[in-house]
Amino acid sequence: MLEKLLLAVWLLLPAYTPNNFAVVTGGGKPIDLGKNFFDQKRIFGDGKTFRGFFGGIVGGILVANIQYSIEKVFNFQIYSLLDYFDFFILTLLLAFGAMLGDLLGSFIKRRFGYRRGEMLPVFDQLTFLFVSLAIASTFSPFWYLFDLEIISIGILITPIAHISANVIAYKLRLKDVPW
Repeated sequence: MLEKLLLAVWLLLPAYTPNNFAVVTGGGKPIDLGKNFFDQKRIFGDGKTFRGFFGGIVGGILVANIQYSIEKVFNFQIYSLLDYFDFFILTLLLAFGAMLGDLLGSFIKRRFGYRRGEMLPVFDQLTFLFVSLAIASTFSPFWYLFDLEIISIGILITPIAHISANVIAYKLRLKDVPW
């Protein structure tokens, strides 16, 4: 079981890390350009910026490349079983999906009247993962790396990992709230 848990974390790192990089690289012009949706509420809010979105994707890809290198050096083959182009596409989709899921979560929370920084338990922790997995499974033929057990473990551990990362970011004064 521990081996499957570690495998799940390893495979999901390109989806887990983009939001952390978005916090570090964020700021600047909001993706919604300060505009409201037809319900007169902000589309995403000031916390979703172009720098954070693209910085998150680049960060997820960076982490994935470090993983790929580690696998090559230590002859530990998960991602490195794929040729580099296929690996890059899969991990790009995971990172992009995570950031798109984060945007979707913000969009939905704004529709329900949640302000920036307000917590919506479970929803905040899993939307990015579901969208990331959906995007990767739809557009990558290498989806077979993520079996039902890996996905189930991911769903179970993601809320704990997400909350832990947010508490750390809060303590480092990178976030205004610890969730």
